[in-house]
Amino acid sequence: MKLQAALKKINARAKKVGIEVKITQNDRRAWVHFEGSNQTISFYTSRNGEDDIHLIKVTRDGDVSDPHTDYFAGSFVDNITQALNWVAPLPPKYPIGSLVRFKDNKRNTRWNIAGMLALVTNAGGGGNYQLKYPGQPERYGMTYSERDLELVS
Repeated sequence: MKLQAALKKINARAKKVGIEVKITQNDRRAWVHFEGSNQTISFYTSRNGEDDIHLIKVTRDGDVSDPHTDYFAGSFVDNITQALNWVAPLPPKYPIGSLVRFKDNKRNTRWNIAGMLALVTNAGGGGNYQLKYPGQPERYGMTYSERDLELVS
């Protein structure tokens, strides 16, 4: 991904989640820190004279690699979207209290919940929701994917 496209994507995510972002950049490296987050996204720029980014890494603030052991701080991700989802996740598609219906798909039909109405009780990260619906068995906090749900109201 080109550097300017990555910076545009970072600023768009900051605007969408309503958080200030601080981007520090020198000639070969950039650091991105979202306000209120304890993690920093870093990546290298200008590889082989091209204006692209590579080696995208998410590191917790204050965590440093130890040169005397095999501990390396942070985790590498494949693309900038994965790093942004980790540091500044998008708000849930269905907020708590929304009335949703289970879509008529193969998975919901197999579970005998296709077409049922449910209330969102917890909107976790990554597009997973805890729901309450009539006849729901008392389980260990089942979560359902947003791809299996549609908004009623």
